[in-house]
Parts: sequence; C-alpha cells; structure tokens
Amino acid sequence: MILRVLLCLVLALGLAVAQNTVVNGDFEQELTVGWNQEQSGSGTVTFGRDVSYHPDPDYEAMGYLYAGPGWLALRQVVDVTTLSMDLSFWASFELGGGSSTCWPVASMLISFLDGTGAVLGETHFYYHNQYCTWTPSDTLHLVEVSNPGWQRYQVNLIEELTQNLPGVNQARVRKVGVALYAWTSGG
Repeated sequence: MILRVLLCLVLALGLAVAQNTVVNGDFEQELTVGWNQEQSGSGTVTFGRDVSYHPDPDYEAMGYLYAGPGWLALRQVVDVTTLSMDLSFWASFELGGGSSTCWPVASMLISFLDGTGAVLGETHFYYHNQYCTWTPSDTLHLVEVSNPGWQRYQVNLIEELTQNLPGVNQARVRKVGVALYAWTSGG
C-alpha cells in the first residue's frame, strides 16, 4: 500500500493585502520549521521536501505512507482572530494498491479547533479508492478529489463553516489547522 501526498500550501488572509499566517507555508525552510511531523500505526512513514515534486522551481512537501494500518500528518495549527480568510493551496495526490480490507486515503485536511485545541470540525480534500468508507457529517466535510494531479484549491473559511459544517459553532473557533494527511486501513 503506497500513499503519497504532495502539497504546496499557503494560508492567506482574504483582505486587501494578503498575509501569510502559516509559518514556512512555502516550505522554503526545513520541515522542522513551523510543522509537526506526526504518525501513528505500523506503516513506513517518510516526510520530504524538495524542488522536484512540482514543475515550478520552489519547494513542496511530501508525505509517504507504505503498508500497515496507520496515518501520517504534516500539521500546523495557527491562532485566528477572524474566520474571514481564504485558505489556498496546490496539491497532488497519489495512491497505490488497496483492497476492501486495506484501503488508502490521501488528503489535505483543514481542522477547526477551539481555544484548547479540541477539534470542532474538519474538511478533507481527499483522494481514495473505491473501498473507502468515510462518510460526511455536520462536522466532517469530504471534498472528493477526482483529478489527483497538481491542482490549486481555495476555501473561504466562513463559507466552509456556514455551508458545509453546520454542526460547528463558529463562535468557538479560535484555531485553524492545516495538514498534509495520509491514512490506510490496513497493510
């Protein structure tokens, strides 16, 4: 089971002057700057950063998960004083293998958290095979990726909460998390 998620990420304020609120959101510095590398389970996990993932000359980040049940996340959580901002990112998703007992998911994850860091709701831009059993809810929005090649995505946070996550109390959101996320149900 091979999962690879390639990601170039920028979180910018949707105001007259865009401001990058993610530390090292362009991945020009090592992944230890601003990002947490997390994993759980028994799969082989690799995080990377290189200029060769995308045709442009700057850096992108990559997460690789192979075999075994588990997940990986290259994650950053930022404090927000307003939800009037857009999240935009470039992403490419790759999967290999999979069956009804071992199915992979490659995702760009947006989390809405309260002041203590508890997750109130999530949005996944996700690429998966036919065996994936994830289902949306009023606190989980699933945006299916049909073209896994490099694409630019943009989300207005207020619109996302209002239109797609009605179970999230917007007044409680104090932090937004972004993560390159890969998951597999088995090995």
